[in-house]
Amino acid sequence: MHASGEFQSLMDKYLTNSITATEKELLFAMIRSRQHLPVLEKVVDDALGTPIEVTEDITLREEIFAYIKAQNQPVKKISPWPRYAAAAAILLLIATGAYYWLQPPSKVPAPAAGYISTAKPGANKAILILADGSSIALDSSGKQQLQQGGTSIHQQGSQLKYDVQSSTPGVSYNVLRTPRGGQFQVTLPDGTKAWLNAASSVRYPTAFTGKERRIEITGEVYLEVSPFNAGAAENMPFVVVSAHQQVTVLGTHFNINAYEEEGATSTTLITGKVRVSAQSGNAGVILAPDQQAVTTHNGAITTIPVRQVETSKVIAWKNGYFDFEEERLAVVLRLLSRWYNVDFEADPAMLNLKFSAVISRSSQISDVLSLLSATGAVKFREEGNKIKVY
Repeated sequence: MHASGEFQSLMDKYLTNSITATEKELLFAMIRSRQHLPVLEKVVDDALGTPIEVTEDITLREEIFAYIKAQNQPVKKISPWPRYAAAAAILLLIATGAYYWLQPPSKVPAPAAGYISTAKPGANKAILILADGSSIALDSSGKQQLQQGGTSIHQQGSQLKYDVQSSTPGVSYNVLRTPRGGQFQVTLPDGTKAWLNAASSVRYPTAFTGKERRIEITGEVYLEVSPFNAGAAENMPFVVVSAHQQVTVLGTHFNINAYEEEGATSTTLITGKVRVSAQSGNAGVILAPDQQAVTTHNGAITTIPVRQVETSKVIAWKNGYFDFEEERLAVVLRLLSRWYNVDFEADPAMLNLKFSAVISRSSQISDVLSLLSATGAVKFREEGNKIKVY
């Protein structure tokens, strides 16, 4: 078969998901050679309905990625546009060297042998540690009520709610902690709502008293702070403390990513206004909506640069999906490790490879790894209790 005819045949198989793994590797090699651009341009023309020139211009990549997302908002379900998505995936493969798009369930490539089959997506589960040190396991099936002093604690499925009925002398603290592969939601005594991502925790009093409402977090937490109904809100600010910074707010929605292994703490403001300051006591910075402060730490050195961000990406985890664009493999593996409770081992030289994807957090890890390997940039193999990346 003539080379161009073979390329067209492979493209047809790719777009109908009838392509084999060997044929897919050959197709990607032919795409990277850039010797069949006229055929590729025609495929993309057919998919988009308008002519488009294949190029390595990063603007094209951004336009295609934005178009895909615009057709699938909110991205809680898999894309219903498999033909367009497949064509766009090929274009993005050219532009970035590593891109994939999650297809409808019937189109997902079969899981490769050797993947850890027992690893499941995360679920609603957590441990509640009471003031006396006792602990209670929580999950989506739970329904119970507890009493701590003048505060009633209600669990209804994946949500925990505190209801202050009367003031009591002294302050007692609870800790809500999620494991790897877990998430949970809690409504604090003042009405503030907190969503905990995997491997995270929040420590808080069973009733807020004094001059401020102070909580401590680890991991990643999204907060919708409620104005306090006991007196003027401005006289009782809400303070969130993590390992290297504190955030002060009167009433707003924001996200804090304070995983220690990330090397920095990111605070992203959705609405309202917050002040982010380092634990070292500097004056800090004031954030406006769609801004993010990154608190870095290197010994005694702490800086807080501010940047504009796309907040939908930052809080995608809360809405049930991963959303990353041009993200390093090192970060992708950490995200998957926390959510699926698995460990990866990769050659350090591969960790700077970049990927773009929008993935439902309910996807099986075998499907996610199969799609990552379909880019041709990485492969996965189970070795003992780890997944080897090569």
